[in-house]
Amino acid sequence: MNRDYILRIAEQFGRMLAIVLRLRKFNRHEEALIAIDEYLIKMTGFSSSLINSLSERDLIKALSPLGSLNIEAALWAAVLLKTEGETYEEMGNTTESYYRYVKALHLMLYTLFEEPRSAETELFEDVEALLKKLDEYDIPQETKQLVFRYFEHQGHYSRAEDLLYEMLDAAPNDPIIREEGEQFYQRLLTKTNSDLQAGNLARDEVEEGLQRLRTMQ
Repeated sequence: MNRDYILRIAEQFGRMLAIVLRLRKFNRHEEALIAIDEYLIKMTGFSSSLINSLSERDLIKALSPLGSLNIEAALWAAVLLKTEGETYEEMGNTTESYYRYVKALHLMLYTLFEEPRSAETELFEDVEALLKKLDEYDIPQETKQLVFRYFEHQGHYSRAEDLLYEMLDAAPNDPIIREEGEQFYQRLLTKTNSDLQAGNLARDEVEEGLQRLRTMQ
């Protein structure tokens, strides 16, 4: 995905979202939801009701008709779901907004790791905004794994470690999470002391964390 292509998508995003934002500004939230649904069908082939009936894993499969993620459709779905969540939040429906935010976050992070060059867009800002909105809520384990990878990618090593043990508390015998934790600490041991300090971890904390992980029952 080249930069010009990403910019064209971003321009389309801007035009469509401007219409939705205008409707929300004048408290025409039901019309905004209808517009979002129409955009979802046009850009992904799926309605809002269908997308929101799927689990995060099944949504990824639905957006991967040829076996690999349709990056453009995933980006559209993520941004429109975030906008839909904001609309429901403004309507006072935090339950519906929560589910949209989780799906949007999952899609954004999955896309960032599937197609790193998509980070040339403003996705990082959207990810941070969604993390803030979901800060007081629990999120699905699979989404937490993506957030864990994101924190490490961004150099937030202490936050990644905290989330690792949160996942292990929920599933202490999950071999995938334990293996990810082991590899995480091994990668950190290759970092310089200044890199670790920038991520709010000291080398001895990394070594202690690795030992703790290995001795967990």
